[in-house]
Amino acid sequence: MQYEIYKRWSVAAVPAMVAIGLGVGLAAQGFTGAIFSTNRDGSFVNGNVYDDKEDPYLNGGPRANAVCSAAGLPDGDYFFQITDPSGSVLLSSDALDPNRRVTVAAGKIVAASGSHGQGGGRCGDVTVQLAPFDTTPNEGGEYKVWMTPVEKYDGNGAGAFGFLPRHSKTDNFKVASSSIDSDGDGIPDADDLCPFFYDPSNTCYSSR
Repeated sequence: MQYEIYKRWSVAAVPAMVAIGLGVGLAAQGFTGAIFSTNRDGSFVNGNVYDDKEDPYLNGGPRANAVCSAAGLPDGDYFFQITDPSGSVLLSSDALDPNRRVTVAAGKIVAASGSHGQGGGRCGDVTVQLAPFDTTPNEGGEYKVWMTPVEKYDGNGAGAFGFLPRHSKTDNFKVASSSIDSDGDGIPDADDLCPFFYDPSNTCYSSR
């Protein structure tokens, strides 16, 4: 009798446990889509290394070689910010709202308020200049861009200056000076096709 009761309880509990597990997994994933750094016309998506701080723009949605529906973000208004790679130093130097506020529709950034420069991508999207921001304390010239839904922003400054990691999308990029050589292959990051991959021939292939 005890065995039968245990067996019935176990069978009934399995679906509930699976449902709970799926719920936890979905909650941990946060929202869908992705953000990337790009240039003004959106053709240099996720290139990661730029010559000047005025060069990187924010792209929310598809990469340059992807279909326009790829990596789409949920529709709504978002804030963005720039920090050091660890998220412990705020580098964005202007007011959050309205200067760092964008609107997403059909998975893409379609509007931006404030004074940041704007460009246009191939999917009818708007690219938004990340500058102005202060110079990173990171010796490798690395930065992190964050984007979070306006309703998930924490006005008390929790997380990374109000951007909670579980409710944010991030992307790292670098602004390279002529002296930075991250992979030690003798080619400055600004000229290196694969700046984080050791390759003295600059073909993104290494036998080391």
